[in-house]
Amino acid sequence: MGLWNLSPSPFHSALSAREGKDLIKEAYRAGIRTFDTAFSYGEADSLLSAAMRELGTHGFSVISKVMPVPTLRKKAMISLRRLGIGRFSVLLLHWPSDDDAIMRGMEDLIALKEEGLTEAIGVSNFPLPLLRKTASRFPVEYHERPLSLIWNKDWEEEKALGIRTLAYAPLGMGLLSGRYRSADGLPDERKNLKAVSSPAFPELLRELSGDASLALSWVYSMHPWGVVSGFSHRGDTALLRSVREIGKEKMTRLTALADAVTACSGSDNIFAHRWL
Repeated sequence: MGLWNLSPSPFHSALSAREGKDLIKEAYRAGIRTFDTAFSYGEADSLLSAAMRELGTHGFSVISKVMPVPTLRKKAMISLRRLGIGRFSVLLLHWPSDDDAIMRGMEDLIALKEEGLTEAIGVSNFPLPLLRKTASRFPVEYHERPLSLIWNKDWEEEKALGIRTLAYAPLGMGLLSGRYRSADGLPDERKNLKAVSSPAFPELLRELSGDASLALSWVYSMHPWGVVSGFSHRGDTALLRSVREIGKEKMTRLTALADAVTACSGSDNIFAHRWL
């Protein structure tokens, strides 16, 4: 379960602390034992810790992310305290930056792993050329990136690297959840995503016909190492049980549409963020 939507963001609607904890507990009861968070998600760490205490369990794992900044170690330790755990399962550099910052950040992650404060390390949101470059210099075990029918950039090439990929936003930040028939009326920054302006986007929505399980099944069929799903409503976890095999003809149509939607953006990431 991804905890991004438990924190403030212009890309999703805000959830209350109570709603957040209820969703975490529902996910746990549905069998989810790994939770994806980040230092920049604010109260998400504390909500996860509180939800686990209320469930009376310590049986969960955490993937977390910290920006490649000089205070990376300090922020990682703060996150561990907020979470009430002794170590991360995976700790990642949250976003790319300049070469010097990435080098210092990876060296910090390696040290934290050697000290037993994280089991594995990696990066998040790195474009393919930078991912290749970083992996040639450091032991990048995981890469967390968006992967969905509205963003599949360089996916086939990335698979060839042999890095464990964690695919987040499998429903395109909710755009493919079946709750929207078009981009009209989106209440937040999702309306400004390049994917939404693609001529292929309405065609993709028609092909899905409101079937969120089809969009999610497509992501699983891409065979990332793991899929990070965010939940916004009670009962959303039930969607995970509907993942199924997609017929060859349908897969071909969906993948062609995904290629077309992704190609509308000249950016290396779905948000069109820029870095040094």
